[in-house]
Amino acid sequence: MQRTKQTRQACTGGAAAQRGDVAKQVGAVVGPGAGSSPTIPGLPPGGFATILVDPPWPAQSGEKHYRTMSLARIKALPVGALAARDAHLWLWTTNALLPKAYEVAEAWGFTVRSPLTWVKFRLGLGGRYQLRNATEQLLFCTRGRAPLGSRSQPTWFNAPVTEHSRKPAEQFAIIERVSPGPYLELFARRRPESNQPWAVWGDQVASDIRIPGFAVPRYSERVHSVEAAGASPAAMTNQPGSEHPAAMRRGGTGDDRNETADANGKEVTR
Repeated sequence: MQRTKQTRQACTGGAAAQRGDVAKQVGAVVGPGAGSSPTIPGLPPGGFATILVDPPWPAQSGEKHYRTMSLARIKALPVGALAARDAHLWLWTTNALLPKAYEVAEAWGFTVRSPLTWVKFRLGLGGRYQLRNATEQLLFCTRGRAPLGSRSQPTWFNAPVTEHSRKPAEQFAIIERVSPGPYLELFARRRPESNQPWAVWGDQVASDIRIPGFAVPRYSERVHSVEAAGASPAAMTNQPGSEHPAAMRRGGTGDDRNETADANGKEVTR
């Protein structure tokens, strides 16, 4: 029993160290020395080849867990400016919002190619006019000339459900098999469980890019280094309509202070 506990601790420690190494790699891929955009600190030269987005869709019971964004606000995200000329987009949506998700992808300059269906291990709630939900959709979209890296991926995968709105870690292995880097996750809740150097942005992480008009509570050291090297953060954050995008995930306050949350989800300002 003691040996099993020690083995588990060693594995956990090794995984944490590995995630730390990957976080350092992100700086090497899209860091200050990589020629970041003066208007979007942290943006790699040419943009991100693959972007994963899990928007805080309105009217999907998410209001009980986090503040959501309007459809117009989601469409206003400059995803097209973050993406490379030839790029892949992976866009999460519920079944009820599939038509709106197609609109969002088009607004960002992408074409939906295939749905990747997450088949869950439990049934959700139904409705008066809806079957009981047991799936969620991850839309695979492209822009320009961006072929698949692997053609063996089917249009579905199985994975268990965890806490509310958290997407399965299996998504990263699928995306990395099909799509090229550099990678960016928008509305991230944590660093991806991956060996690849993903950049992240959202309410619950130290964001690796600063998006004009969409402030989040915290930024990584890489963003601060970029700005210290010559970019002007004031010019990028004090713009009309730069209120906190409610949903930059899960409980932000609306300004650009250095904030985090305690274990009970209560916000703490440092």
